[in-house]
Amino acid sequence: MANYLKVKAGPVADDGIETLINISKIAGVKSVVNALNVTTLEITMDTSATSKYVIAVPGVSSAGGPFTAEQREAQLIEILNSALTANPGGVVSTLGPVPALLQVPAAQSGAQGSIKITQAATFAQYTTCIYTP
Repeated sequence: MANYLKVKAGPVADDGIETLINISKIAGVKSVVNALNVTTLEITMDTSATSKYVIAVPGVSSAGGPFTAEQREAQLIEILNSALTANPGGVVSTLGPVPALLQVPAAQSGAQGSIKITQAATFAQYTTCIYTP
């Protein structure tokens, strides 16, 4: 497990900041909620009773994807767990983006060879990562 979790977002949307969260100080994931076209992930820290990071990503309807709110919440938890267990012995592990649209292959004709993709996969980027001490 890495020492820090990197989130490509800061306290203001599109500020270009990357936030580092000390993994050893994470106490737990308090909630994952999809509301008002924003999915938020709240990570509580063990430094104080109110210490937390709130990470926001566009919700399922604003991203235009084929996902339900429950699927988006599950994707975000899966991506968080993958990032927390990635890069053993490393310093930084990056929280990857969540899918917005899945890729769509062309109708299959039974021919052998490469499969043409008619719609490329796209990913929703994190908009904010706000720390409350």
